[in-house]
Amino acid sequence: MPLSLRAAIAVILAVSALPPAALAERGRTTAVRQPLVSPPVKDCTRINGRIGYYANPWCSPAEQERWDRWEAARVKLR
Repeated sequence: MPLSLRAAIAVILAVSALPPAALAERGRTTAVRQPLVSPPVKDCTRINGRIGYYANPWCSPAEQERWDRWEAARVKLR
């Protein structure tokens, strides 16, 4: 028997010996991509840029800072 045929048979036997759940789990985890950073609860997109006010009047300073850090991380991942 040629060496390549022996190698093919060995690979087939090794793959068939794995439980189906292990193969399904591996396929499922590689197909689903989880976000690295979850978004903040409140959208504090800054408004009125250019010359005047550079924040969101409906957000506290802590919420604004959290939003800015999340936005910077999101843009950096692109």
